[in-house]
Amino acid sequence: MTLSIIVHGGAKTISKDKVAANNAGCLATVEAGWAVLTQGGSAQEAVEAAIRVLEVDPTFNASLGATLNNDGEVELDAAMMEGNTLGWGAAIYSGLQ
Repeated sequence: MTLSIIVHGGAKTISKDKVAANNAGCLATVEAGWAVLTQGGSAQEAVEAAIRVLEVDPTFNASLGATLNNDGEVELDAAMMEGNTLGWGAAIYSGLQ
């Protein structure tokens, strides 16, 4: 089996002065997940490790909130699926700021 991991830092406009921080944060996230995978951890454990890095990096709004939508509301969602059984879980939040 070939291991791979891909992350992204969100759907947002990145100003030129924030490009390096976003790249560094995404790289740190990949490295956290990759470490789990190469040490025999599961894909779920790798995703969780990667998310934990995003959540503590102030470059990203993970765990801090969200960019408001056009109606001024907060909309958040997250999901994870396990490939062998297709079991999944999700969390969705929609509310006023």
